[in-house]
Amino acid sequence: MNTFNRIVIVVSLLVLIPLVTVFLVIPHVILSDVGRWATDVGRQLWAADVPVRLGIGLLAALIFTVLALVLVFLELRPRRKRFIRVENLTGGMATIGIESVVRQLEYRLDPIPDVIAVKPEIQAKRGKVQALVHVNMAAGVNVPQVASRLVEEVKDVLGTELGLRVAGEPEVRINVLAQPAGRRGAQPRQAVPATPPESPATSQPPQLPATNTSVWRDDTGEPVV
Repeated sequence: MNTFNRIVIVVSLLVLIPLVTVFLVIPHVILSDVGRWATDVGRQLWAADVPVRLGIGLLAALIFTVLALVLVFLELRPRRKRFIRVENLTGGMATIGIESVVRQLEYRLDPIPDVIAVKPEIQAKRGKVQALVHVNMAAGVNVPQVASRLVEEVKDVLGTELGLRVAGEPEVRINVLAQPAGRRGAQPRQAVPATPPESPATSQPPQLPATNTSVWRDDTGEPVV
């Protein structure tokens, strides 16, 4: 809204500078021309149809009123603070940005087991901060145990590490993600009985085929065993 206000002020001043200058230099000419123009417009409006003239006037007045109220609301609405004052300083003053607080919480909460994603929301009110953390968890976890650790981590980050004044207790909103369809847990593998190795003492040597050791004598034709 500050940027919009600056643009409006700058444009208005740039338009008013030549108009006011011309009016102050030759006011009699400007007033005469404006008077004749106003008289002509008045005659045309009197000659126009009354319902049409009233309808156009009411519509223009309504549009102007709505735009004016919107601008007033944007100007008077409470602005969210972008920086928070750090407490417990020995001297001077320090402030920290809201985005820095969010990044610090993400850095501390992401590594917690069973936490898939975190989205902190920080609001500053009257010198204190309110913390709301959206957390996605995996299915089958101990929700109270993890939630307690998340709350303690948020308190430690805001109060101890950053030195901020916390308004009330931090709120943690947990969303347990569903297990993907068709995914099953790991099935236990059946134990395969181990075969004991053979002992060298009991191992049997390989059996060789029996061979005929008979020797035939050439002179008698009888085998000699």
